[in-house]
Amino acid sequence: MVALLSQVWSRAPFVAPLPVWNYWYLLLLPLVAAIAVVYKSIRCGSMRQVPREAAILFVVILVVMVLAAGALAGLVTLLEM
Repeated sequence: MVALLSQVWSRAPFVAPLPVWNYWYLLLLPLVAAIAVVYKSIRCGSMRQVPREAAILFVVILVVMVLAAGALAGLVTLLEM
């Protein structure tokens, strides 16, 4: 019983999280997808428009995030000099 409890406790999300620190940037994709779908589900007049509009918003958000990351990386590099 104690061994079973120790196995369950070792996988508690906040005590021993999964090792995803090498792939943390990939966690942005489902977050952006969920935000785009929910936002466009509320804003579009017809649900037929939602997939297309959500895909466009998904790409726009990702492009802006990449540009912002590049700008901030450039700023940090500039300030390190």
